[in-house]
Amino acid sequence: MIKKTLKILSSVVAAVVMGLSFTTAHAATNFEGETVTIVIPFKEGGGTSRMFRFFQPYLSKHLPGNPVIQLQHMPGGGTIKGGNFFHENQNPDGTFLLATSSSVNMQQATGNPLAKFDLLSYEPVLSVATTTHWVTHSHLADGPNDISGLLELPVALFPFKTAASADLFHLWIYKALGVKGARPIPGLSSSAGYQSFQRGELQMASHGTSNFLKTVSQDIADGKVHQFMTLGVLQPDGSVQRPSYSPDAMTFPEMYEKVHGKVLEGDERAAYEVIAANWGPASKGLVLPTDTPAEIVDVWRGAIKKMTEDPDFIEAAPQNIGPFPVVIGEDVRGIIGKAVDLSDASKQQFNDAIAHYKLTYRIQ
Repeated sequence: MIKKTLKILSSVVAAVVMGLSFTTAHAATNFEGETVTIVIPFKEGGGTSRMFRFFQPYLSKHLPGNPVIQLQHMPGGGTIKGGNFFHENQNPDGTFLLATSSSVNMQQATGNPLAKFDLLSYEPVLSVATTTHWVTHSHLADGPNDISGLLELPVALFPFKTAASADLFHLWIYKALGVKGARPIPGLSSSAGYQSFQRGELQMASHGTSNFLKTVSQDIADGKVHQFMTLGVLQPDGSVQRPSYSPDAMTFPEMYEKVHGKVLEGDERAAYEVIAANWGPASKGLVLPTDTPAEIVDVWRGAIKKMTEDPDFIEAAPQNIGPFPVVIGEDVRGIIGKAVDLSDASKQQFNDAIAHYKLTYRIQ
């Protein structure tokens, strides 16, 4: 009873401090009987799809009126089809949102003229960090954190969607590590690519946190594959940490130093930090349309806050989205801003990698 009273008092104090804005918005905004559509610019089964499928019941539970949450998968054009569809059909009533990802970010960052959307013009709701894990077959490595076998292969195939997406980062990663036999197999998503890898058709594969926890970690436990590195988690002070759920895996900067005998620095370090931003804090996001009324934005952010405080969510989140916190509100705008801002030096680093693999696409 005391705890409940204190909780109520805390809520009252918070509402007074915020000028009662959220309370008023909550009362005025109700999604009862509505269907909320979240556009996901990927096909089902990928990391973004998995994450928002996990969020789905909690959003319905905590949004006022308990609306139906519909995930509208719209793959195509390296996220351009879904991103443009959202941009061209914006409805600022709170029932139409876009799930963003590193690949969506990169369409804007690389200046793709086909991308009509502007992520910084939308109203940010949340972002969730992730990291990337790379694996190879157990017979191609002497154990975890080993790429000596890959370095010796004349051909080492890996899945690759398109250079006009965040998959271009894979080109840079393998080039930077000196995996001379690395060859991309275009048109393969991370999910389809991992299935091809499991069948033995590819020598390398990668997955983000969600699918790593769901699928890859079991293959590692079964001894079928070895994890040879993670991207690492870039910290505000510039240091790079190993993810807490995979503490024994080397990070990319550690692997780079192991292979080359020198620290990652200069333009290569700057390019890595672009990747770490996109595949890190800006990896997954959720935005409302431009000109969405402030009270609706507040309701959405409030519902996300309640979701993150839900005991069932807290229990299930580590195995579904990893240990990373959900960032809510205006801080997300700054996170996206860092992900879509590429220096000329970083553009050159990525274009050199694209040219190395004899692909015609170039970052503008």
